[in-house]
Amino acid sequence: MEPMAIVKKLALEDLGLPTGVFLEFIMHTVGLNWRQRYISLRQRVEALDEALVSERAESMLIAINDEAGILRLFETAERQRRALSVASRVWETRQKFSGHLALMNLHPEGYLDESELSKAVLRVSGGIPGYLLESGRYYHFYGARLLDQEEWLDFVGRFLMPCTLVSPRYVGHSINRRYCALRLNSVPPYKPSMPRLISAFG
Repeated sequence: MEPMAIVKKLALEDLGLPTGVFLEFIMHTVGLNWRQRYISLRQRVEALDEALVSERAESMLIAINDEAGILRLFETAERQRRALSVASRVWETRQKFSGHLALMNLHPEGYLDESELSKAVLRVSGGIPGYLLESGRYYHFYGARLLDQEEWLDFVGRFLMPCTLVSPRYVGHSINRRYCALRLNSVPPYKPSMPRLISAFG
């Protein structure tokens, strides 16, 4: 199941959101990230200022039932070789914020298998059921709960606490920009794999 199909199932079936709800999409260029460019701790200390720079991204709202509009986004991203991501923010109208989808980019360390990882995500998220996707290098979590702003801050903060589930850079950038985002497409050569569903749990 493609990640966009997961988003639609999550929003329309699991959460029961209106068919006219607006999703926020993010389009941005892809290259080697900061952690890949600076491997050693000393290199990262010396590149501290660069670590604080957020990548430039273009944001747009499209109704979840606008199939043609969403298809055009994917076609533009492919043509421009850019990443297309869905943001956690959901909008009732183009001006009225509705809540956050429970999205998280996972960088697990120490887990024996995907079953153990799913159990950890369920526990850390406070029991939010959802979907685990393999993104190529890591994993994506799509949780079946709509969070208000305060609940979203608690949600992202909890994932930092075990020190084994997420990249603190991802969480830091998410808090700074006020949303989480998960990639929906493949962008060779840096992101050659489209995320794929591996399990549903909860």
